[in-house]
Amino acid sequence: MTLLRVDGLPVEVREGASLLDAVRVAGTELPTLCHDDRLRPAGSCRTCLVRADGRITAACVTPAAPGTNVTTAQQDLCDLRRDAIELIVSALPPHALADGSRSELAETCRRLGITPRTAAPKTSGHRDDSHPYIELDQDLCIACGRCVRMCDDVQGTFALTLTGRGADTVVAPGTGGPWAQSDCVACGGCVDTCPTGAITHPGPGRGITTAQPRQEQVRTTCGYCGVGCALDVVVDENQVSAVLPALDGPVNQGHACVKGRFSHGYLTSEERLAHPLVRKNGSLEPVGWEEALARVADGLRGAVETGGPDAVAAISSARATNEENYLVQKFLRTVVGTNNVDNCSRLCHAPSAAGLSAAFGRAGGTDSFDDVGKADCLLVVGANPVEAHPVVGARLLQQALRGASLIVADPRKVGLAHQADIHLRPRPGTNVALFNGLAHVLVAEGMTDPDFLRDRAAGLDELVEMLAQYPPARTAELTGIPAE
Repeated sequence: MTLLRVDGLPVEVREGASLLDAVRVAGTELPTLCHDDRLRPAGSCRTCLVRADGRITAACVTPAAPGTNVTTAQQDLCDLRRDAIELIVSALPPHALADGSRSELAETCRRLGITPRTAAPKTSGHRDDSHPYIELDQDLCIACGRCVRMCDDVQGTFALTLTGRGADTVVAPGTGGPWAQSDCVACGGCVDTCPTGAITHPGPGRGITTAQPRQEQVRTTCGYCGVGCALDVVVDENQVSAVLPALDGPVNQGHACVKGRFSHGYLTSEERLAHPLVRKNGSLEPVGWEEALARVADGLRGAVETGGPDAVAAISSARATNEENYLVQKFLRTVVGTNNVDNCSRLCHAPSAAGLSAAFGRAGGTDSFDDVGKADCLLVVGANPVEAHPVVGARLLQQALRGASLIVADPRKVGLAHQADIHLRPRPGTNVALFNGLAHVLVAEGMTDPDFLRDRAAGLDELVEMLAQYPPARTAELTGIPAE
């Protein structure tokens, strides 16, 4: 830990923290228009200036050194920070700070009493609303680069860039064409991080980055895939206004994918079923819940009376909650009297669950996603996380971009294969042979710790004997991957 003083108060922060972190621990909030805790600090907006041991510096990019004496409230510092914000605002049109604007810049200006100049600057009027989930108003862009860094460093898509020179610098899709034709995957990171409202999403929740006083914010877990991203649902008059990735989400860490971030539109879709449907005279007709439930109960009762309890079966859903799935099996076993209950995840997860259970004693992974950040080599086999589990795919890609070796083994050229150092393409169905071949090399070339394995694993001798059948030459014949 690092001990320093902020405005006379002793403050302790973690190793590697910045002066901005220390100032926040001391209870002081500074404007940070170019800073997002999820991103590398840039120090470009100069709105977080402090004095550290007599020297004026940007707090976000200055490391917190032991014994540093930091001051934030001196009048000259307040004037410098205000001047920096007023200079940024002077280049923006009046609607950047219009009543009702909920951008970070607008909130900062309201707090400091800054208003736009009467004489509005000339605006280009360039808007890009070609994308279904994201809108761009370049007149509101202050070239802070947060959206570009979010796209590059967190999502790893590299779909945005800063274009132009000097005061005319603005964000734009990297392809130079409309946003909808760019490489954007609609993760929404740029919407969340934009401090001015230059990048927003259309609809009633436009520009929302946090719940307002009249709104409710409800924490939930995304159910679209198995990653378990924590999301905050912004509710306004019992309607979902926006869905925001939770900054303290243990898995997603303030990030999301297009489904978790934007796919709440199904709630108000005209195609969504609003009433139970019962088939009458060959067609489905809307009915009340009592009639629908009575029809289901009659059908189940009739099946049991005719063929016994085992005439009934249920398939539960991986999209349902644990509690709902528990109730389904409880109903089948205690009310109907049958064990005929299944789940769709058994189709895809049963083989891996059996192997994991046999090897590790549990049907799930033994590592947390945080361990990805500690790895210097990543081996991804038979998975396409960029599309199937985008937030995890982004974390894997981030680690690869930070220098970790990335090896992808998959017959298909999946998303991560484009950034892989090595892309192995085994014949479909030969993944186990590939693993055995790799394990053979580890044992044959002395790259294991035998004492460690003997203390912690059973069946080691049998494994080594089996691996002798998988030298590189035979593994190459089975998998189609060159022995080298």
